[in-house]
Amino acid sequence: MRSEILQAIVTTVAIMNPFGTAPIFQNMVSPLTPARQRAAAVSVCLFIAVVLVGVAFAGGFVLSLFGISIDAFKAAGGVLIGLMGFEMVRGSKSQEHERLADEEEIREHVLVPFAMPIVVGPGTIATIVTLSLNARGPVPWTALAAVAAGVLVTGACLFGILLFGRYLSKGAQRIFTRFLGLILMAMGMQFLLAGAGAVMQGAGAPGIAP
Repeated sequence: MRSEILQAIVTTVAIMNPFGTAPIFQNMVSPLTPARQRAAAVSVCLFIAVVLVGVAFAGGFVLSLFGISIDAFKAAGGVLIGLMGFEMVRGSKSQEHERLADEEEIREHVLVPFAMPIVVGPGTIATIVTLSLNARGPVPWTALAAVAAGVLVTGACLFGILLFGRYLSKGAQRIFTRFLGLILMAMGMQFLLAGAGAVMQGAGAPGIAP
């Protein structure tokens, strides 16, 4: 159980990538006073927490509404997570990240688009939904633990970048982001293999002779 929670936390933090997105936040709130910058960081954390807790509890209902199986979603989520990890290992940034970081007129829009979809993007949502669907009881404790850890680490990175961002080199940021990307690729592969294997077993079950 502990290893499962630890794996969920590592996966969620890696895919949220607060270490890589914190500099974007710093750039967006740079015109604000220090007090307003800290208030913006708190708002981002609260927004992320509300969204991901809602995903943890309602994700399964949404999947059933669209007729998507748990195993198929695991496999799809694994592919998405792996691809995002691959991009992180390559050290590339999406065009959306670059555009949002460069446009002056949206620097104060820290909830949308920074908190969502930059931090809480499709990969993060897929991860939390997958974790909640694996819950053994009515409360998805593993998913909630991952959400709590992701929010805490994100908050620490946002406040840390406001305090010490000017001392952190871009090279150090790239190295750490690529390390997280490697972990993310491994986690995505595990999701993919587990989901695809279950789908194949389910498809082959009717044809198996007794």
